[in-house]
Amino acid sequence: MKPRYTILVLALFGSGCWTTKDQGQALQRDVNVLKRKLTTDIQRSEEERAKLQKVMEQATALLTHNSADVGAQMDRLQARVDELQGQVEEQDKKINDVNQQLAKIEVKLDGLSSGAPQPQAPPVPDDKDELFKLAQHKLGAGEHEEARRLTRHFISRFPADSRMGHAQLMLGDSYFAEQKFAPAIVEYKKILDQHKKSAVYPDALYKVGMAFYQLKFCGDAQLFLNQLIKHYKRHPQAARARKVLGLIRRYRRNPNFCRP
Repeated sequence: MKPRYTILVLALFGSGCWTTKDQGQALQRDVNVLKRKLTTDIQRSEEERAKLQKVMEQATALLTHNSADVGAQMDRLQARVDELQGQVEEQDKKINDVNQQLAKIEVKLDGLSSGAPQPQAPPVPDDKDELFKLAQHKLGAGEHEEARRLTRHFISRFPADSRMGHAQLMLGDSYFAEQKFAPAIVEYKKILDQHKKSAVYPDALYKVGMAFYQLKFCGDAQLFLNQLIKHYKRHPQAARARKVLGLIRRYRRNPNFCRP
């Protein structure tokens, strides 16, 4: 299953203070436009997926029959499948395009988080192992901004490294630790999209779910936490995910707990 998610771009709201009020308002307007477009595209994508699933079920049932017109029916169903797959792919591309735009805005917001002049950053190690360990150390020490700077250097300079998923997780964790849950979602989501075979994939599912939970978007939280439990039921985070899902079911109608 390859669901497309509401990458709340609200993200873009929790990144810190703006350099100017006008810049913040302009970016927020962009976010609102993209958010509405993303919601529409996701809804259309899910509708097309539901249609495709129904046609596939019809085709499967047809294969169990033995009649003279099975061949003609299969041809019609195959044509319909091809049509729906094309529509789904088109919607997926639109969603991906919007997500990329949102990610770019998130980077801008991160850069606008402080208007004060910044001291010159220390040099970045040339050795990739040293760079990765230093980024880990900075994250563990609570130096989240510096950890992000070093991690982004690692990602851009060593894109083929086997630790790329872990590096992306570190970016998300740096935001999560600062309670900037929306930017954290943006970074965790990159693992789900680009590093599906990474050992940290189930961790990303859990942390995206928890970030949505912290933002009180209970439906989105359920989506990711349920995926974790379904596919990684013995993962260390699965038990925690079940507890959170229990809380969501209990308080789902409470507007102070879940956004309507």
